[in-house]
Amino acid sequence: MVLQTLKKEWYVVFLLLLPFAFSMYIWDELPDQVPTHFNMQGEADDWGPKWINAIMFPAIGLGTYLMLVFLPMIDPKKRIEAAQKPIAAIRIVTSMFMVFMYVFIMAESMGTDINFSIYIQVGIGMLFLVLGNYMHSIKQNYFIGVRTPWTLENEEVWKRTHRLTAKVWTIGALIMIIAPLTISNAVAYWSIFGVVVSTLVLVPIIYSYVIFQQLDTQSS
Repeated sequence: MVLQTLKKEWYVVFLLLLPFAFSMYIWDELPDQVPTHFNMQGEADDWGPKWINAIMFPAIGLGTYLMLVFLPMIDPKKRIEAAQKPIAAIRIVTSMFMVFMYVFIMAESMGTDINFSIYIQVGIGMLFLVLGNYMHSIKQNYFIGVRTPWTLENEEVWKRTHRLTAKVWTIGALIMIIAPLTISNAVAYWSIFGVVVSTLVLVPIIYSYVIFQQLDTQSS
């Protein structure tokens, strides 16, 4: 199954390997110290050796993709097999996002005098938008989705929680996309971003517990 997946998604593997080739091509042109962390204004505030951006970052992208490919093999109850279509979409979109991030990180590493923070912020919102679109179709499994004790215990709780999560993530993602285009104050934007992310995390967890309790009361 793994080889079949890799053959079918050869273009994703090719896309993830391109950053390594590009990094080697421009290796001598990269400064020895490159920006590795950015503040709320998108300005570099920490630096490290160039291999962090040139090698380690694309390795994280490739590793994440391979992990999602191999998940069905280590699922003890093979539940994840029923969710192959949305999981395939998730790993492809996640891979594209990682390459997208690599482009901007390397541009910063090369000293390009452009503030790319707004593009990265919009990119994060688009990633959540796509992931939210697939949340409702993810089947019950141990690896992907809202995996609380209550969703894993009850399939109906899983379904309802993920239907709500799809809606909440879609709305939250649209706010993430619109906010950096309309709010110039970095502190205000990241405050909104923090509230949105907290909502995306906490609402599905709380909802899964509430629904589980309701169903448990109805059945008793």
